[in-house]
Amino acid sequence: MGKMSVRAVVVIVLAVLAVAGCGSRTSLPHTQSGDAQQLPNFQLVTDIPIPANATMDNERSLILSDRDRWTGRVVMKLWQQPAELVAFYQTQMPAFGWDPVMSVTSETSVLSYLRGDRAATVQIERAMLSGALVAVTVAPRQTMSAPAAEPPRNERPAVGARR
Repeated sequence: MGKMSVRAVVVIVLAVLAVAGCGSRTSLPHTQSGDAQQLPNFQLVTDIPIPANATMDNERSLILSDRDRWTGRVVMKLWQQPAELVAFYQTQMPAFGWDPVMSVTSETSVLSYLRGDRAATVQIERAMLSGALVAVTVAPRQTMSAPAAEPPRNERPAVGARR
């Protein structure tokens, strides 16, 4: 390769790295129960804990409304190990007022919580190269409807039956 072609390759590689590093992720403020300094700026959601150094995957996240009455899904990339994040959410969700309902820890861990008329699910899985992906989904809690009434039974006697 000549000088010009090596230089062109370096410029292209740097351009690709620059583009890959922006746009699809947003840094999230760290929130945890007992934090003295909760930053008021860029707090889209205030009712779930956000681990330190979390970045939100903008393409996979959907937040309808804001603060502590939002509905949707926040997908985060984190550098901690999945087991650390499971422990973080198991201690921090109750500190934010969420009551645990169930948890399954495996390759993909799922934790479920209730708070008033809302339900939350935290899904934690190992990321492709390192760290973990965390998806927190929050939605209105569905109420159980009364079971459907039994259809009326045919009161007529069968053909040929005596009354």
